[in-house]
Order: sequence, then C-alpha cells, then structure tokens
Amino acid sequence: MDNLNQIEIQNIRHICGHATEFCSKINYYKTLTSDTNVTTVLDDITNECNNLKSELSNIL
Repeated sequence: MDNLNQIEIQNIRHICGHATEFCSKINYYKTLTSDTNVTTVLDDITNECNNLKSELSNIL
C-alpha cells in the first residue's frame, strides 16, 4: 500500500465520501421505521460503513 498513485488515492477519497452519504441515508431510513429488528440491521450497516471509512482513511 506504500505505492498508491494519485488515481488510487482519489478513489479511496471518493469511497470515503460515499460511505458518509450512505450512513446519512441509512440514518434517515431508520427514522421511517419503528421495527427494532430493522433498526438493528441498519445500525450494523452504519457501523460497518464507518469502520470501512476509518480503515480507508488510515491508508491515506
């Protein structure tokens, strides 16, 4: 991972940006339901998305 070129770095930044947008949308979808099973799944997805974003940010 030490030899990332500019395009690869840009792609990682785009993925991080999209992950943030996904989390925002998922949080909105959570407001639409009162089913605890659905909110638990959406929370898990949000956590995984945030973990991915953190790991990718650490690469940079």
